[in-house]
Amino acid sequence: MTVGAERLDLARARTGGTAAERLTAAAARAHGTDELGAFLAVVDPGRIDPDLSPDGPLAGIPIAVKDNVDVADLPTSGGTPALHGSRPGRDHSAVARLRAAGATVVGKTNLHELAFGITSNNAAYGPVRNPHDPTRSAGGSSGGSAVAVATGVVPVALGTDTGGSMRVPAAHCGVVGHRPTTGRWGGLDGVVSISSTRDTVGAFASTVADVVLLDQVVAGATPATVPHARMLRLGVPLPGFFDGLAADVADAVGRALDRLADAGVELVEVEVVAAHELDARCGFPIVFHEVLRTLPGYLGSLPSGPSFDELVAGVASPDVRGALEHAIGDPVPGSVYAECLQLREALRAAYAAAHELDGGGRLDALVYPTVPLTAPPLGDDDTTDLGGEQVPVFGTTIQNTGPGSTAGMPAVSLPCGTSPAGLPVGLSLETLPGEDAALLAVARRVEQLLS
Repeated sequence: MTVGAERLDLARARTGGTAAERLTAAAARAHGTDELGAFLAVVDPGRIDPDLSPDGPLAGIPIAVKDNVDVADLPTSGGTPALHGSRPGRDHSAVARLRAAGATVVGKTNLHELAFGITSNNAAYGPVRNPHDPTRSAGGSSGGSAVAVATGVVPVALGTDTGGSMRVPAAHCGVVGHRPTTGRWGGLDGVVSISSTRDTVGAFASTVADVVLLDQVVAGATPATVPHARMLRLGVPLPGFFDGLAADVADAVGRALDRLADAGVELVEVEVVAAHELDARCGFPIVFHEVLRTLPGYLGSLPSGPSFDELVAGVASPDVRGALEHAIGDPVPGSVYAECLQLREALRAAYAAAHELDGGGRLDALVYPTVPLTAPPLGDDDTTDLGGEQVPVFGTTIQNTGPGSTAGMPAVSLPCGTSPAGLPVGLSLETLPGEDAALLAVARRVEQLLS
């Protein structure tokens, strides 16, 4: 199955037979993505109750869940060998709320091992391939969930985001990806997590409207609207966020911004002062300090399972093993961690200041390219080509998604065109913590203007 298949949205996913028939059809579609490596577990059609008849706003809607988020009746591997076949027997709170609203889980999706990377090139379970070009990465760490939506297996899927793990695969696969305000979609109980400060569950969908409905269900939110008579004001943070773009990304984003300006959107050049410097000083130390607590905490919550040492010993992906060995071998002291949390507050203040306009008033959101380059070839794990030069894959990919995720900002990546090679390009909107409903309303308006 490829992106040539008609993509589902929630409205059409409610049609086409009984809930059991929809789930069975989704399971067949999931197996149709086997060549892309999107799923690690799929429900057995033979075990689907033919009388399945859930109630609620998502009645009978099939969803997919990243395999580091617990689902009661499916295993959670975290994409790592030591957890293969692990069955925690519980739903994460977001999964529980979606199920209570009538959704049914069709399967668990592949990911960068332990969600600790951005290519989804998983050495234990195989890579997740980009549906637009299977020789390229789907992005990570939530690559399988993005592919599940891009190929029409499900209308919506859950993922997680630490430094860009929702928005990067959304951009590379040409779907909508929403990173909620940290904590908005529930805590990290029931998540194979690497950072208690930075990690959050989020969603992929084909349309922003579908994300709004999920946000209502999971966060209990009341949808916001932007009056059509009011002009949007979007901040364009040129310093740092528009540096070093691949030519095809710069062209696609430039065309999108021109269309928004032509439609009456006010684009204001702004600066998030020292955003990348502050993120570089505190983002990774926070993760490396917390991962030594979050992963053992998850393992300790299981009815049975490996020790932390056993988990680390079994890690198959060299980059993930290297990251964990660095965290263990050179631990971040508590005093440094405390300083990093203070730097994080300075970063949050920089974002807040960037949203304030001279002379009064505020921006509706920041707007920038989600990722500076299109999906890199599979196997480009360390460096990749950008304009004839080799650049670091990890640092380049999260150039724009990293600072806001460290600060806990909500963000949405929208498709905004393709490269001459047919690879999707993403455009991100980002605003201040707790303003998810307003952000999604802005994203719906931008989506309409770009359609």
